[in-house]
Amino acid sequence: MIGGVEQDPALFERIRSLFPSDTAVVERTADHIDQRAVLLPQRADTVYIWIRVTGQSARVYLALSEEPGQARYLFREISLEEGVDEVGGETLAEIAHSSAQALWLRQSQTPRKALEQALERETEPPRTTPPPSESAKLITTPSAADSLNAETTRRPASKAGPLRLALGASESAHAAGAEGLLHEPGLFLGLEYRARFSLRLAARYLVPAEFDLTPARVRLSGPSGEARVGFLTGGAGQKRFRLEAGFGLLWGHAEAAIVDEQPQAHALAAQNFQRAYALAAALFEWPLGPAWLAVGGDLRVPFAKASYEVAGQGGPRVSPAVYPGGSLEVGIGFDPGVR
Repeated sequence: MIGGVEQDPALFERIRSLFPSDTAVVERTADHIDQRAVLLPQRADTVYIWIRVTGQSARVYLALSEEPGQARYLFREISLEEGVDEVGGETLAEIAHSSAQALWLRQSQTPRKALEQALERETEPPRTTPPPSESAKLITTPSAADSLNAETTRRPASKAGPLRLALGASESAHAAGAEGLLHEPGLFLGLEYRARFSLRLAARYLVPAEFDLTPARVRLSGPSGEARVGFLTGGAGQKRFRLEAGFGLLWGHAEAAIVDEQPQAHALAAQNFQRAYALAAALFEWPLGPAWLAVGGDLRVPFAKASYEVAGQGGPRVSPAVYPGGSLEVGIGFDPGVR
């Protein structure tokens, strides 16, 4: 990393966090672009990346040796309106990551002649050439699974954008005290920003649940909706945790019927109700190609408790202050930047 990259001290960590944990990402020092090192990368199992920032633009050079004297290259030139601020750093990290994948998987490359022309436009004064191992800032060593993928996968080049859409289905269950176990299957729509933050909207339906309130039986049902914001510990396609907080609202319907004939018993009247609650959740995602499977636990805290009572049959039964539960979900992501 050369030039104005020091504006973002976390740039290298941003880049490293985007690669799988079994990929070695190594930082080297460099004070200029060594054309010989770019054109003649040494190790055949390594992608070399040089990032040079000048003012409001950045150049990214990538090289991968295939056999002695032969290599594949990739060149990217990026405009950074505000230099290497937080947004610029995230952009550079994503481009370094996606470009390394594209070169390794043969999805995209730059002809050697075009790369030589780009190198000739470098304005740095010539200096003593350091060994190639010292001029490379970043080394990525793909895992054995990636090596197999490189032999079998040939797909068009793509460029990941900062936003990612998600669609999916989920099933949640919560312990609700006297109300029993409440099941709510549903669908969700999500939006991820720079693989770090998420916004999710969900629509569910409470599967009819019954519980006894002697001498009556109460039946609950109704739709619900949720809005959540979250933090992600990794990028799409990686195993990662998702931490969320938000609010929900159940538009419920309660009905009661007498099941034990007693002269003094009176059934509860059917009525509609609304139950608002805050929530906190933690989930773990397993990637399945562009899709994922996730399991997790969460807590719901209602803003008001529900009370059930049959006149003349003792005191009321009150819903709990906290509803613990868990969920299982499956989803698929869409990158608006993919062509």
